[in-house]
Amino acid sequence: MDVLSAAERVGFSEQARARFQGLAVGDGLQVPEDAEALIEYCGVSAPDREQMLAARPDPDNDPEWWTIASALAGEVERDMGLALPSTGFRGWPAVPQDASPVGLFANAWALLANLPRLLELHAERGVPDSVSRATVSALGGVMATHRQVFGRAGVGLMPLWGPPLRFRGADYEIGRHDFTRAQLGLGDGVSGHLLMIHIPPSGPLDVQESEASVATAVESFKRWYPEEPVHAFVCHSWLLDPQLAEYLRPDSNIIRFQQRFDLLPLLPPEDPTEGDRELMRLGLQLPVPEGALDLAAIPQDTSLQRAFVSHLRAGRHWYGRTGMLRGWS
Repeated sequence: MDVLSAAERVGFSEQARARFQGLAVGDGLQVPEDAEALIEYCGVSAPDREQMLAARPDPDNDPEWWTIASALAGEVERDMGLALPSTGFRGWPAVPQDASPVGLFANAWALLANLPRLLELHAERGVPDSVSRATVSALGGVMATHRQVFGRAGVGLMPLWGPPLRFRGADYEIGRHDFTRAQLGLGDGVSGHLLMIHIPPSGPLDVQESEASVATAVESFKRWYPEEPVHAFVCHSWLLDPQLAEYLRPDSNIIRFQQRFDLLPLLPPEDPTEGDRELMRLGLQLPVPEGALDLAAIPQDTSLQRAFVSHLRAGRHWYGRTGMLRGWS
């Protein structure tokens, strides 16, 4: 069975199925023998480990999900060790809402299948085990968020962008931030490399922790990837929307984080609600409906929650913005 047929049979939309175009099943999903120990290494809680082991795709009982997991695992294996290309990366789509437990964990198995090779790559590059553990703990973090947001075990009901990059060696968690190795492309070729800064939802955005994270990354990537000298640090996030300054205190962690960046011009998205949904999903960590947002259902316990609702009720929108970090070298 090819992956596009499998995706159609389990209910992926036509738009979501396009993400699987060109992927091949190859030799199929290769699950490591020490799967349980590796799942624990990824920071997965005991209840989620149990659920994941019970939802392992089987080519006979779950041929569609086994095919999809095999194709995604093959993509990670194909790109192992490569920096993010200048053309970017399309995240893995969320699975259909009525997906089986096997479907909810299929993406996790695709990642785990590549963990042994990733750890070999880290060792070859001199990446310490503490960074390796922190990096792949994204899997456990996604599962915890999935339970919190959807009330169901798995990873599938949210699109995955960071974890596939982490499990192919393109993204590393160092302190408060994680950093994606990316090519800087101009014209027909690669003109340099940059690091993309991300802010995992792991607690307050402390300024000192953020600065220490960047400083450590500067020295670490010099050692790990000397052939990729870093020309810039770039961040694209809802956290950089300057409109937040209208609602948050000037000394808040978010505003102080913004002040370290030079913003690039805003390119309005085709869908004006794109930034609203990103902030709701990543900032508020709430499930995003397919239709209109129900603002009355959003809690009003924090400054960010109140700002989100007030802004939209005023007929305005939020935007993900891109900024260049100042003074990092």
